[in-house]
Amino acid sequence: MRLFKLLLILLTSTADASAFQQTVADRAADERWHLGYEMFRMLLEEKGLTPEQSWDAALSSPAESVVVVCGDLLQIQTNDWRRARRFVAQGGALLVASEGRFEFPGVCTFYAGAATTGYSADRYQSFPDCLRIRRLKSDDELVKGVREIVVNRTGWLSTPVDDSLDWQVIASMPATTLPKASRYEPLILAGRDAAPQTGLMILVADEGLFTNGMLWHGDNAIFAIQASELLCRGARRQLLFVHNGIPLPGYRESSGMQPPEPKQTNPPMIPPDIELPEPDFQTKLQLANAVIDEVQESNLVNEVLRDRPRQMRPLAYLRTVLLVLLALATLFVLWRLMQNRLDLPALPPRRFLQSVFGAMSAQQISNSEFGTAIVVLARDFCIELTGSRTETDWIRCLVEQPTSQTQSLSRTQRRELADILALALRGATIHLSRRRFQELGRAIKELRDQHRVSPIV
Repeated sequence: MRLFKLLLILLTSTADASAFQQTVADRAADERWHLGYEMFRMLLEEKGLTPEQSWDAALSSPAESVVVVCGDLLQIQTNDWRRARRFVAQGGALLVASEGRFEFPGVCTFYAGAATTGYSADRYQSFPDCLRIRRLKSDDELVKGVREIVVNRTGWLSTPVDDSLDWQVIASMPATTLPKASRYEPLILAGRDAAPQTGLMILVADEGLFTNGMLWHGDNAIFAIQASELLCRGARRQLLFVHNGIPLPGYRESSGMQPPEPKQTNPPMIPPDIELPEPDFQTKLQLANAVIDEVQESNLVNEVLRDRPRQMRPLAYLRTVLLVLLALATLFVLWRLMQNRLDLPALPPRRFLQSVFGAMSAQQISNSEFGTAIVVLARDFCIELTGSRTETDWIRCLVEQPTSQTQSLSRTQRRELADILALALRGATIHLSRRRFQELGRAIKELRDQHRVSPIV
């Protein structure tokens, strides 16, 4: 009877695990649906466009084709992007949507997301990376009647460098986004050919804007409908929809549009070669209780421990017990010591260590003791002018035998030269005003610069 109960518990756990696996599969299918593009593809195909699987076939007839590229744009070769640009110049309709980093050759740059905002008014449902876009060009037919566009983990675009199309910024980033480089930058660009009903290029920095899950937020559905009408305008008859570099089939053939498989009324039989799933906590608890009841009634514990310990002398057994008790007591004492830690005093605050020279210099500056410094500068200046360290040479070169270069100095410069020579010979008072020190220093610098260009002596 007890073995039958244990088997029933295991079967119940297996049934619960099967239901859980079915729930996970349903959630995965629901997530794939939200990230798919079936609704937007349906808008395009219901306007008469036939799905096309060949990149070459779509680009070879620009006036009749619509090309939509989303996802990872790096999966497409650079030459194909140049062909796509010529495709638009020849009358084709192109929509590119991605939130990754990409350089569209000759057109613009896609900057990778995700842009965020800390301003609650620009958040959608309080998510920092889910933005409300209200900076719209309201007079453009793409956003006619659209009050806000909701984007998720979006990037942004640079200003287009292509001058072959008439570019319009349809939507731009809010003023509160991070990083700061994304603020006021384009989010949606539309480039139209000068001739009506010809080439069209729409660039969007958020590939999720056209997914099934995002069409229901804000006015995204209105924008998607008007974008599909603009792309299909004219004699368009074929559609190339590329996601992550792979052309997609028609929306009717997509896995997201297939009807779900009918659920079985009876649980399927478990094959013998399939490993049973791990039971949950409640099942393990019931199984453990059943095993404990069986062991108690069978007196198995008493029979196992009846002759234990074997071949051990009583004295050795007593020592072992005492050693275990001593170890437990030691651990308890250590634990108590760790609980009663001493409150050590806080470390003194750090002080900035300063050299003796720095301290004395700072004190001299605070006391306006600039006399020693100006004397050193004046003597160095005289040595540089005369090339001699002898004071008599300074007097002879600068006063007794002035050269034509010295005579060419202005009256102010000659007076400053005499003052500097006097300071170098006789010194100066310790206390010198900061203003006078700066004037003399500025005069020494100007005379030194002039001497280097045209020698004074």
